[in-house]
Amino acid sequence: AEEKSESFEGKTKETEIELTNINNILKKMEAAEGLQSEREDKLETNIRDLEAAKSDLSIRAENAERQIQVLEENILKLESDLEKEQEAHAGTKDELAAVNAEIDDI
Repeated sequence: AEEKSESFEGKTKETEIELTNINNILKKMEAAEGLQSEREDKLETNIRDLEAAKSDLSIRAENAERQIQVLEENILKLESDLEKEQEAHAGTKDELAAVNAEIDDI
């Protein structure tokens, strides 16, 4: 009976040590879970911020593309106007040369 009692006490101590070890592991895992939860929250916040920034940049890019299109249309119009003015200038220059030639003939 004494031998069984000692064996039981030994097994009880082993079980207590194992239980202590398991509790320590559990505490470490709970602490790690808390850190992981904080990290996950930070990452989710970061993702939301990046998605908002992406949306803003997308809107800005669309606006920039529209502005480029408007500017290109303005450039085409100005180039057309310049060409017309150059033609008109050439015509005026020719008329002036003709008037000068008539004056010289007088």
